[in-house]
Amino acid sequence: MLTTTQFAPILRQLSHSDKLLLLNFLVAELLRESGIVPMSIQDDVHRQGLHDSFEAAAILAQALKETQELTHG
Repeated sequence: MLTTTQFAPILRQLSHSDKLLLLNFLVAELLRESGIVPMSIQDDVHRQGLHDSFEAAAILAQALKETQELTHG
């Protein structure tokens, strides 16, 4: 198992969207381990997973970044 100091440099190399996905994964794991479901998503848990929402957000963020790079050089 890696220590925090061993995997921190690896995490810094991740893209912004991958960091968002990792954050989502970690939060979901903590919630699952705690048996907690946020009130705002209790009704939506079975219809749409958080992963899908964050994946879509990551894709949109990447598209925005690429558009800005093309526009602003």
